[in-house]
Amino acid sequence: MVGVPDFLGAALTPEKWPTFALLTGRLGGLMMTAPAWSGTSMPRLIRTALTVVLAILLLPAAPAAAMPEHVLDLPLPMAAEIAIGVVIGLAAAVLVQAVGLAGEVMSMQMGLSIAPALAPVPEMEVVGVGPITTTLAILIYLSLGGHLMLLRAFADSLHTLPPGAGIEFTGGGPVASALAGQLFSCAASVAAPVMVTLLLTNIALAILSRAVPQLNAMMVSFPLTIGVGLLMLAVSLPNVSAVVARWVQELPASVNGLLVPFQH
Repeated sequence: MVGVPDFLGAALTPEKWPTFALLTGRLGGLMMTAPAWSGTSMPRLIRTALTVVLAILLLPAAPAAAMPEHVLDLPLPMAAEIAIGVVIGLAAAVLVQAVGLAGEVMSMQMGLSIAPALAPVPEMEVVGVGPITTTLAILIYLSLGGHLMLLRAFADSLHTLPPGAGIEFTGGGPVASALAGQLFSCAASVAAPVMVTLLLTNIALAILSRAVPQLNAMMVSFPLTIGVGLLMLAVSLPNVSAVVARWVQELPASVNGLLVPFQH
């Protein structure tokens, strides 16, 4: 009969159970918000199994948590661990969502936002370039090992905020502001080439319409802005890759900076 491996038996001793439970809570928060891990395409059973396996693997490196004196002392530390995991996952999620937001802004600037109103089949969903840029960001994130960088940042967080040590809940405001700043900063970096090009195109159309009053600027602007926008989007794809790559490389430092306000 095959017995339990020695390292697994040593990791799951009774004095390790509180640490294991808190690690599971932190990983559960991560799985709820992190790109790829939180995707609806991943079955819940697989996500749960990954949470348990990662908690067991990280257990030897995690500082030991004290055994609670009462059962009612566990919910608050567990809620704090879930909140920490959610913040760690959001540090990576804002990268993907920022690229998607940039795509929506570019669609609006190109005039593609009017597409649902002009769709020949009202029941058919008409989208802009937002889903395309979001998918591109996820692919770049995974190809650069962003999910592994996030796990590295998670492992570092065990020493920045040890399991069960508690958090300073007043740090939620600065963390939310930092996440919002990262979202809009990354989105602006991605959308800037297309937005600047379309701005210059609209200025040129305005000057041309004043110089040639017979020109129907409205009819010309739609195909021109869409064509120029799509062309510039194709040209700026390397810029999108560079922005996402830079943010992925900075992910561990970014996670650590987000967790500092939670320290006592």
